[in-house]
Amino acid sequence: MQNISLQRISPYGARQMFDLVADVDRYSEFIPYCTASRVRHLKETEYGLEMLADLLVAYKFLREKYSSAVVLTHEPLTITVNQAQGPFSHLYNRWDFKDTDTGSVIDFELQFNFSVPLLRRVIAPLMGRAVSKFVDAFEARAHEIYAPSDN
Repeated sequence: MQNISLQRISPYGARQMFDLVADVDRYSEFIPYCTASRVRHLKETEYGLEMLADLLVAYKFLREKYSSAVVLTHEPLTITVNQAQGPFSHLYNRWDFKDTDTGSVIDFELQFNFSVPLLRRVIAPLMGRAVSKFVDAFEARAHEIYAPSDN
């Protein structure tokens, strides 16, 4: 199993960043390698929301669809993801969002193992770079949506 963790400092608030990551339906508009995304099921709970989400990811000649069970918690602001169906024998990730005096701190943790040998050989070695691009895409999206305009 591989583990990847990163932390980013953002000039935007924790709630703003949480909302961007929670907006799965828009992932295909700005996330690298994500060619389709949709929320299939959404349910309110006393702590936040639970959803079942589908992503289609493509890299070179590979295309994989997977479904994830996503839990969005409002206090504290966290998003956890577990694979429900797809190419992983194990998939778990967690986002933690905390406000600071100047914006927020975002912690991201990913644990995964591919069940498909080809994906283990081809994609697993690239996942660190892919995750960094993935988080970069959220930062760019935040700037696009939340930065003051120059007009």
